[in-house]
Amino acid sequence: MKSLKAVLQYAEGSLILRAISRFFAMVKSAINRSFILGFFVGDYTEAGDKRLKESLFVRFADTVFNRIPKVTGEKVILFRLVYALPLWGLVLLTQMAVILPTMTLAYLMILLIPLTILTRKIEIDRYTVVLLVFVAFNLVMSFFSLTRGFSVPIAVIIVLFMFASITVPAVCNEKKHLDFFIIVFVCGAAITGLVGIYQAISGQVSASWIDTDIFTDIRLRVFSTLENPNVYASYLLLAIPLSAVCVVYFKNKAVKVTAGLITALLIVNLFLTYSRGGYLALAVSAGLFILIMEKRFIFAFIPMLAAMPFFLPQSVINRFMSIINFAELDTSTVFRLSIYESTLRMLRDFWMAGVGQGGEAYNQVYLFYALAAIRAEHAHNTFLQTTAELGILGLLLFIALLATFIRALVNFIKVTNDLRHKAVAAAMISAVAGYFVFAMFDHVFYNYRILLSFYIFMGIGIAFTRTVKSGAGQ
Repeated sequence: MKSLKAVLQYAEGSLILRAISRFFAMVKSAINRSFILGFFVGDYTEAGDKRLKESLFVRFADTVFNRIPKVTGEKVILFRLVYALPLWGLVLLTQMAVILPTMTLAYLMILLIPLTILTRKIEIDRYTVVLLVFVAFNLVMSFFSLTRGFSVPIAVIIVLFMFASITVPAVCNEKKHLDFFIIVFVCGAAITGLVGIYQAISGQVSASWIDTDIFTDIRLRVFSTLENPNVYASYLLLAIPLSAVCVVYFKNKAVKVTAGLITALLIVNLFLTYSRGGYLALAVSAGLFILIMEKRFIFAFIPMLAAMPFFLPQSVINRFMSIINFAELDTSTVFRLSIYESTLRMLRDFWMAGVGQGGEAYNQVYLFYALAAIRAEHAHNTFLQTTAELGILGLLLFIALLATFIRALVNFIKVTNDLRHKAVAAAMISAVAGYFVFAMFDHVFYNYRILLSFYIFMGIGIAFTRTVKSGAGQ
């Protein structure tokens, strides 16, 4: 103990430690002074907000969205109908995002976007600015694609679904609407959970997703309404934290019990997907949630993880442990490693502007770089795929969007004194963080219904920070 104190005393007075401390202080000061860096990672200050609102881009966006005449006349029945349409349209969109066909959802967004602009004020904050820049970038880059005729329609669908992150906060401008949307999202996930359990019980699921030579104890992998177990697992990584936090957030006992049952249902479904990336991402998500809420509980979380092998089915344990079994790689692991290497080779030539959005553009170029004649629809890594499609600037914009979203929730946590509100923000941060741990092993945005669900989720998070801060509808 004395030796430890001596080391600490020496460290406090050492020139190296003081130099390191001063270096990080300088970096922090540079970030605080820099408008660009502070835009994404700095605290939201009055000076920063004022500069943002006075910028040319924000003034232009505000003119487009908020200066056009709005539909008014609260006492007119027609107005009430028009005003209610975005709300109920988004309810349908959120409930059925992973159930309805992609084009049906796209047509619904085509109706909802102008209706929202005509009836609501669109708040142009940091998140909205980054999203709109990313929207514009997607549209522009689609015209430079190697397969323009394919990439332009894909870019339009992507942009339509990205706008869900703008329409949800605009429509959920009261707490009662926001709470309702959270319930709707969780209930939509519950429907997929029931479908997944039916698949597990009936056994009417293709075994094509299983390497039967290695995983002889796995009978099937459920995918619910999403055609692919890994795609379904990615959706559950958003839904499970949100449904779990509803147990804390809502005061109604019936809602708490229902949310608890839905959470259990979704966790069972995640296990039945046998998605190793899903298992790892959920553990990361749970650990991060505990770190945000109460760091001391992490010491209880680690023994819980260690005890999991005594409670989980052997098939789940074997599947998860195969992550570190390099002596006997299954076909999907070999497949992914080959695709990663091939995509990195491709990016040496196309890192600047990418090849264009969609599988068609990716495949046309990938074939010239593929190893061992392995074909792939995408890079099986969201960050690699984003770079392949949009280039390095597209990747940086995507990361900036995620950073802005997380920073908005972090700043919200700093100012709130309500434990329930803090729990919701922490759950949404941990859900997105876990989701992108999963994204390191797979790319699921090729399924545009998942893309829509992701941006709806982001929209709910932004709506939560705005609505609770303003106290609207409380």
